[in-house]
Amino acid sequence: MSTARVLIVDDDVGLLEALPEALLLRMDGVEIDTSDTAADALERIRAVDYDAIVTDIKMPGMDGLALLREIEHARPGTPTLLITGHGEHDLAVQALRGGAYDFVAKPIDRDYFVASLERAIQVRQLDRQVEKQRLALELHARVLEHVDDGVFLVDGEGVVQHWNPAAHAITGLPPEAVLGRPADEALPGWSAVGASVPVASVPGPGSTEARTLPLEIDGRELWLSISGVAFDDGVVYAFRNLTEERALEELKGEFVATVSHELRTPLAAIYGSAQTLLREDIELDESRRASLLRVIAQESERLSRIAGDILLANNLDSGRLHLASTKVDVQQLVAEVVDEMRSLFADREDISLELNMPASLPPVSGDADKLRQVLINLVDNAVKYSPNGGRVEVVLEENESRLRLIVRDEGLGIPHGEQQRIFGKFYRVDPQQSRGVGGTGLGLYICRELVRRMKGRVSVTSSDGKGSIFVVELPLASAPQRQSDPQVGQRA
Repeated sequence: MSTARVLIVDDDVGLLEALPEALLLRMDGVEIDTSDTAADALERIRAVDYDAIVTDIKMPGMDGLALLREIEHARPGTPTLLITGHGEHDLAVQALRGGAYDFVAKPIDRDYFVASLERAIQVRQLDRQVEKQRLALELHARVLEHVDDGVFLVDGEGVVQHWNPAAHAITGLPPEAVLGRPADEALPGWSAVGASVPVASVPGPGSTEARTLPLEIDGRELWLSISGVAFDDGVVYAFRNLTEERALEELKGEFVATVSHELRTPLAAIYGSAQTLLREDIELDESRRASLLRVIAQESERLSRIAGDILLANNLDSGRLHLASTKVDVQQLVAEVVDEMRSLFADREDISLELNMPASLPPVSGDADKLRQVLINLVDNAVKYSPNGGRVEVVLEENESRLRLIVRDEGLGIPHGEQQRIFGKFYRVDPQQSRGVGGTGLGLYICRELVRRMKGRVSVTSSDGKGSIFVVELPLASAPQRQSDPQVGQRA
């Protein structure tokens, strides 16, 4: 194992002297830095990618919890262990839910502390190895890319002399618009990217690595994987269109990063709570034990829902999902779901979840389980995008031969330009979580697909910063089913 670097942060000078000595006696191949303030620690953390960080939870100025948040921002993925004093179990639980790797209670059990720190270092170094392997695989993938679709020839004077049908199909530029003209004029943006295209001196597979470059043609951004081969009369360029692949890879990359983040937080909370319950050196009263068990139950439910969404989306894509078509008592189903969601979000005292429906409504034709999933996703979405609280209202009403299920919130809202995209797979309005909103980006995609398969439609009305209204329309069981619009209805 390579040398590991650890940072210890504590305002207790005596502990800063004693703890590193104890660790060096028990651990091999470790370098230890110390800081007596959070501000000094942050400077070190920004300069050095530590394998693990140990910090006291109670410090003057910026405390350990605030430092933990800064570490998550500056060095995400770095395991952080919190040192807690006697009676600080609630703070410890808060730290675990905030992403701390583990906590160590004072007086410090040196054996437990060393074991936990060694595990944290191993996890960090394994993460680095995985990242290194990922980068190596990406490099190999780029090397294996060969461009053989579009072909054009530029002579020694820089004039396009050949433009094959594939080049026309990919770019939309017909031969008559390109041939006989300088490449810098015929191909928009070529003057900026042409010089950076790799050109081999001899043809053959592997003679050069293609480069992916953007060209904006007639208002469309095309990403072309392109390379060239020089010969006496000029250069022959070959390229293929990677626009869709690039967009898909970006979506996949965002999805993997999002799911990784969404899984890490509940897993850390479950692990930390379970470890606390298992420890024999801590006495927990019934209230604290119940609190830890609630954390485990709530975060387990969160994990289950994430896994369920991923599996359901995969089944939708593959065509393996089959929906039932029965009479569904929507009033009873909606009332049950609202009660469940009230219980799930009981800790959100700033949220008021209300139900408004008439005394009686006819049943709808559909799949009860899948309709339940739709409503859960819509209510969860409304609460999630109401970080400042407010009212979330669920309304049922009959409209001609259809039933309308409405979920209204007073949250962040959706910018006008985003409303045509929110039902897309993996898409999130707040992808960088700048407003504290997480999620996998699958919930509304699942809603659209399930509702469409039940011969219904879903639409949204929203304004940025003024909340959103989602409307699901489903055919009544007693009414003849009309052909659903293949496109999702959306209102600005």
